[in-house]
Amino acid sequence: MKPVFGIVGCGYISKFHLGGLEKIGANVARVADLDAAKAEAAAKRFGAQWSTDYRDVIRDPAVTVVSVLGPTVLHKPVCLAAIAAGKDVICEKTMTMNGKEAFQIATAAKKGKGLFFTAYMKRQFPAVKKAKELLPSLGILYSAYARSYQCWGHGMFENKVVPSGILKTHGGVATKCCGSHILDLVMHFFGRPKRVYANVDYCTKTKVDRKSMAMFEYPPASLVVCFETVCHPLTHIGYERNSWDERVEINGIHGRLDLYTTTWDKPYNAALLVHYDNNTRTSTEYRFDATNPFDLEMRYFCDCLAKRKQASPSAADGFAVDNLIAAMEESDRKKKSIVIDWKGL
Repeated sequence: MKPVFGIVGCGYISKFHLGGLEKIGANVARVADLDAAKAEAAAKRFGAQWSTDYRDVIRDPAVTVVSVLGPTVLHKPVCLAAIAAGKDVICEKTMTMNGKEAFQIATAAKKGKGLFFTAYMKRQFPAVKKAKELLPSLGILYSAYARSYQCWGHGMFENKVVPSGILKTHGGVATKCCGSHILDLVMHFFGRPKRVYANVDYCTKTKVDRKSMAMFEYPPASLVVCFETVCHPLTHIGYERNSWDERVEINGIHGRLDLYTTTWDKPYNAALLVHYDNNTRTSTEYRFDATNPFDLEMRYFCDCLAKRKQASPSAADGFAVDNLIAAMEESDRKKKSIVIDWKGL
């Protein structure tokens, strides 16, 4: 059955979802946003109805899947209402403001009748899929490094610019807005860690995080993953030399994988994967055609919905990222490593 979409939220992120849906000829029946002009403009693209009340989307019997694309602070009520109405849900990352809210949604989704997907689109990069395919060839894994450096200028480290508004709408800055995709990839590649030791750096006298670092342990194996995310001021670093510096390095006894992603909202280039094979002493670069991962994600979700297939990233995956961030914050407060409580999900 072809899904029929209802869109909740027509802000900046929605243009990537709507663009992907438009390219595959998806059926969008209804759109809602608190800003009437935005709702109307988005609805016109699909010949859909529009309103300023998200409940109109959920009440519409024609809508089979609700795309939750507003700010994170609004995700919980919309997702819970859609789940209760028996709708399928696509929720933009991060799923919620904190681990507690994420647990509520993941628990409700597990009991609900519909499918639920969390929109971590970087899993759709061909380079990420190839890395996942090659991972077993590395043999025993012993270390990995994952980072997300995004340029926010000098202001946060000089305490001249403090984006407290983002804290209110998304629940965090460096870790939530910059690092969450990489945290999702960490668990996509290695599963959920057992223990974390983290340090979170905040703008002075605020809870606005500008940097966080963590070590994730995977006992009884020898694997330790080092993670870092920073709202940095460096303008010409990274794979594309445009300040975007995001990569994952994975080391095993038979080789190494190096993954470099591209700027999230301007994917003019392809993510790059380099595989070093220690058996042949050779390195292979995997360079793919430049693709928009949002377009790939929308096609993937639509295929899963049509086939009634619950796949990842699910509500449980969305919970995993939010819960991991909460564990990092707890470790920083206590100044010690902690065992992560995955709450049976």
